[in-house]
Amino acid sequence: MATVKKATGVSNQDIVAFLRQDELDYPAGATKFGKAALPFITELINSNDENLATKAAYLAGYIKDSSVKDILKMAAGNSLTTVRIAAAYGAQRMDAKNGQVLLDKLLDDTDPGVVKYTIKSAVALNVAKNLKTKISKISKDFADEGVKTIAVDLVKRLR
Repeated sequence: MATVKKATGVSNQDIVAFLRQDELDYPAGATKFGKAALPFITELINSNDENLATKAAYLAGYIKDSSVKDILKMAAGNSLTTVRIAAAYGAQRMDAKNGQVLLDKLLDDTDPGVVKYTIKSAVALNVAKNLKTKISKISKDFADEGVKTIAVDLVKRLR
C-alpha cells in the first residue's frame, strides 16, 4: 500500500477521513494532500469500496499533476459507474487535449449516467465540437432516451 510521505504532514488515514465526510471541499482537499497523495488515491480508486473509490476519483481530478491524466484514464475504465462519472467530471479540469482524449473514450460507455456527464464535461471543457461525430451517433443510436435528447440538443447547437 502506498503511503503519503510523512513530510507532507498528512497520512493515508487523513485522506480516508477526509473522503468519508458527507460534504467535501475537493479543491481544499487537493491543496492539503497534493500530488504526494496520488499513489494512495489511485489505490482507493481501484478498491471495492464504491463510496471511497468515487470520492477519490473526484479528488484526483482537482490535484494539479501531470499523472492525473493517467489516473483519470484508469478511472474511466473502472467497473463502477460512479467512478467513471467522476472521471468524466475530472476531465473538465484537464487541458483541452488530454481532456478530449479522456472524454472520447468515455463517450463509448454504455451507461447513461456516464455518457450524460461526459457530454456535459465536453461542453464545459469546450471540446464538444471536436467530439461531434460521436455525440451525433449517440443522438441517433443510444438506448436511453434522456441521453439521446441531450445529445440531439447539443448537436443542434454545434451546427
